Order: sequence, then C-alpha cells, then structure tokens
Amino acid sequence: MISIYMAKTLKKSIGNEFNDIMDILSGEMKLREKEEKIQELKEEAKNKHKAEKRRKVVEKELVLEESDIPTKKVIQNMKLFEWEASDRYAFNFQTKTFWVLLAVILLFILYLAILGQYYLMAAIVGLVFFVYVAGTNKPIMVKHKITSRGIDTGNKLYEWFMLENFWFSIKNGQYMLIVETKLRYPKALIMLLDGADKDAIFVLLQEKVLYKDVRKQSKLDLLTYGDYIPFEEI
Repeated sequence: MISIYMAKTLKKSIGNEFNDIMDILSGEMKLREKEEKIQELKEEAKNKHKAEKRRKVVEKELVLEESDIPTKKVIQNMKLFEWEASDRYAFNFQTKTFWVLLAVILLFILYLAILGQYYLMAAIVGLVFFVYVAGTNKPIMVKHKITSRGIDTGNKLYEWFMLENFWFSIKNGQYMLIVETKLRYPKALIMLLDGADKDAIFVLLQEKVLYKDVRKQSKLDLLTYGDYIPFEEI
C-alpha cells in the first residue's frame, strides 16, 4: 500500500513539474512572439517616417539640415588653366665652346683619377653626357595644366596634398615655375612658361600652395633655375 501511495505521489509530482515546465516554455514563447511583434511595429514605424520625410523633401515641404547631408566633398578634376612650353631649358652653346669645355673637364677628370676619386669621375662624366645630349637635341613641347585637384604635367596628376610649395625664377629671359613636392621622386616639378602666364598661374596656385621664401640661392640653384623672383615682385 505504501509503495502504491508513493508511486502515485511521485507521478503526481512529476506531472506538476511537467506542467510547470510547459507553462514556462509557453510563457517564453509568448514573450518572444510579443518582442518580435514589437520589433515589426518599430520597423514599420521607421519606414513610414522615412517615406513621409522623403515625400516632404520631394515636395519641398522640408529642407534638409546640414547634419542630414554628407560632409565629404567630391572635387571633380576640372581644368582651370593650361599652357604649352618646352619640356626643358634649352642649352645654347657652339660646338667650339663645347669642345673647349670638354677639354677642361677631361683634364679635371684626369686629376681626379690621380687622386682615386672614381665615383666623382663617374658623376662628372654622366653630367657632361647629359649636357651634350641636351645641347644637341631640341626640346619637345609639352602641356601643363592646373586643375581643381592639382597640377597635371607629363600626363600625370600631382594632387594638392602632394605639393609642398612653389616659386618662380627667370634664367636668360626664360621664366620657370618650380613646384616642390612631398614625394621622394620627383622632389620638384620644373615647368617653363611665358611671362604673360605667370600672374594667372600665381593666382591659382597661391590659394592651394605656399609661395616659398628663398633668402639666398646657392650657386647650383642659380645655375639650374636662374634668379629667384621674390613674392613682392610678382
């Protein structure tokens, strides 16, 4: 009798626990359904709000605030100024002058050979060869452009963030625009120009790049670029 009573009690206890578990599961399912329903209502309300705002913008009932508009600006590569000039400064020398200069340089190279300065010899020979090629071959005409995004020269665009500063020089009546870059190569863009174009180019560049203040030019700079034109004389 006791065993039958205990069995009934155990069965009843198990039944109650099962019912409790079912109630819990049923409650969780109802809670999940309610949460899903709330989420659906939120999404529906959000979509309705977007649709209503879009309608008002289209019908000009609502003006977008600054925070609603993307702040990143897209700059199109529009041409602002263009000019055509020789790709390099023309070396004008007579054949007799070149041979005299070559003889002097050869004597200097021989002196360097005696001193064992072979690297310096190679550098001088390379420079002489460059000057000879530049002097015996005519420069070609190239186009330079100033655009809204930077300077386009040699069919390559150098954007404003790549540029450090700029300045003008004049050598034997030939104006030059020198734009120093932040790149390893080229360190500077050298472009020839007419004196008539100088002012227009300055106006465009001075808004984007700093005009360099050259206090004193080295002999090498004078030989390469000519005389620096101060800011006050532009």
